[in-house]
Amino acid sequence: MSSFDYEGIWNGVWGDMQKYGPVHRHHRRIFLQMFKDISEDEIQSVADIGCGEGSNLAFIKTRFPKAKLHGFDVSQTALESAQKRIVDAKFSILDIQTETPSEVFDLVFCSDVVEHLKNDTAAIQNIRKITGKYALIATIQGRMRRNEMSIGHIRNYNYGELKQKVEEAGFEVLQVIEWGFPLYSPLFRDIIGMFPSSEQYSYGKYNAFKIFISHILYHLFMFNREDKGDVIFILARP
Repeated sequence: MSSFDYEGIWNGVWGDMQKYGPVHRHHRRIFLQMFKDISEDEIQSVADIGCGEGSNLAFIKTRFPKAKLHGFDVSQTALESAQKRIVDAKFSILDIQTETPSEVFDLVFCSDVVEHLKNDTAAIQNIRKITGKYALIATIQGRMRRNEMSIGHIRNYNYGELKQKVEEAGFEVLQVIEWGFPLYSPLFRDIIGMFPSSEQYSYGKYNAFKIFISHILYHLFMFNREDKGDVIFILARP
């Protein structure tokens, strides 16, 4: 990990953004799209690497309700919030760069994590070791903006770089979606990058006005392409 304070960030900064943020909502929409050909019965266990406060894992539970869920993160604060959100899931401290769980999981999920890791290659290789059937990795690519460095990004991937690393780790890539052009990337990302303080709009608890603006942005972002953009989603299997 970088020197960014991942423990402190969960105490108020990354709050309702996970629930109402337009980009996070589109993430979940695309996750469902990528899962559409996978049956419920095929997924009996799920690992979320970098699960944070558990919002993505809770969402995955709605798609694969029979699966046993296990969330991993480096932040104890995040894991405590996640456990309250999903009481029947298991949560553990883990740095995927240097550690692997003892289990193998039908689905390994990792969203908005590898861009924060110093040794992303080792992390992807370790994800491969614990993937029984499928892995879904999502991250950001393209030019890095100042605000992204301020929230702990070590890298934004070059185009094609993540797919290459996933394949070199021993995966077969099944599907790639690159989302965001033109309204999220570059337009929205450029605006936020020029005015880093505006990023604070998305922090903390959301009042009615924030929820309304997020709802408007979500629908505007429907016009983004799914074959071009800086948010990349890769579904793969061993």
